Amino acid sequence: MGKQSVKAVFFDIDGTLAAAKSHIIPESTREAVRRLREKGIFCILSTGRHPLEVEEENILPGLDFDGGIWLTGQLCELRGTCILQNCFTKEQLIILREFLEKRRRSCIFFEKDAMYCNLVDERIEKEQTGIGTAVPPVRDIGDLEKREILQMVPFIDKAEEEALLALLPECRLTRWGEGVVDFLPAGGGKEQGILAVCRELGITPEQVIAFGDAENDIAMLRLAGLGVAMGNGEPEAKAAADYVTERIEEDGIWKALVKFEVI
Repeated sequence: MGKQSVKAVFFDIDGTLAAAKSHIIPESTREAVRRLREKGIFCILSTGRHPLEVEEENILPGLDFDGGIWLTGQLCELRGTCILQNCFTKEQLIILREFLEKRRRSCIFFEKDAMYCNLVDERIEKEQTGIGTAVPPVRDIGDLEKREILQMVPFIDKAEEEALLALLPECRLTRWGEGVVDFLPAGGGKEQGILAVCRELGITPEQVIAFGDAENDIAMLRLAGLGVAMGNGEPEAKAAADYVTERIEEDGIWKALVKFEVI
């Protein structure tokens, strides 16, 4: 892609902008984001996280972005305005609640302005510690079907994953830990968020660069005009990318943007 054609750059957070668990951000990455925005190129987050997590955990201190694709594409905002929400249906929520209660599994639930879990067990504590994030508060889910749930994070193994997908084959699931997955309603995904942002900005996916490192980044890496996988990324993400850059701690984002003459 020509350097003049780049209109927006989308960044995953964990494993891409910031190191997993420690949340350390290289100074070169901070400078890259500053230079992109100075040039009028939109810088937009694209993450499985909720904005409350990023704010409360202070994950991206000192960095400013023009928008965010949150919850793996379920909630999208641009310039402070919500442009997309994608929620589970009432029927799906009833099935999901029964699944969790039958197996006594913990799960994190995300609404637009709230995040909470149904119960705390060893699995949720282990996986949340692994990404350096606190376990959210516990809340009863007896009336779950009355809520606007954008995404869930059930703490289940691969056998339970198959059982859940058998109940709700129209939904989407991506695994990001040994005992945890992101679970999305139909129509979800980071790539759907990018398409929504592109429509709002009047640009095409060919004018976009996307940086990612994990399974839930694969679709956006394939959609973008230039999909860049981090050197520390998963093999599947690297295979889906147009280019594999260096690791986070080796200034991977900076080096890729310099190589393609974007900064």
